[in-house]
Amino acid sequence: MTREVLRATVELARARGAQPLIVIPQLGPEAPSERVLRHRIVDEAGLPSVLVEIDPEWHLRWDRHPNARGAHAIASAIAARLEQK
Repeated sequence: MTREVLRATVELARARGAQPLIVIPQLGPEAPSERVLRHRIVDEAGLPSVLVEIDPEWHLRWDRHPNARGAHAIASAIAARLEQK
């Protein structure tokens, strides 16, 4: 189901003239089970994506959301990926 929702989102973005990109932030090492799921859901479906490895320290003190450094890493990865097109 997740793959189908992401595929529909990508198709809708393209239909509206946008360049879709699924951003996968990775705070810390990727567990083998996470790698398998990511591969099955995103990679096998050929969905446009970028995996952004973020230093585990680059998150807000009160939760796991990225702080300014983490957000900058994500933005840089997105820009680099979009420039490849």
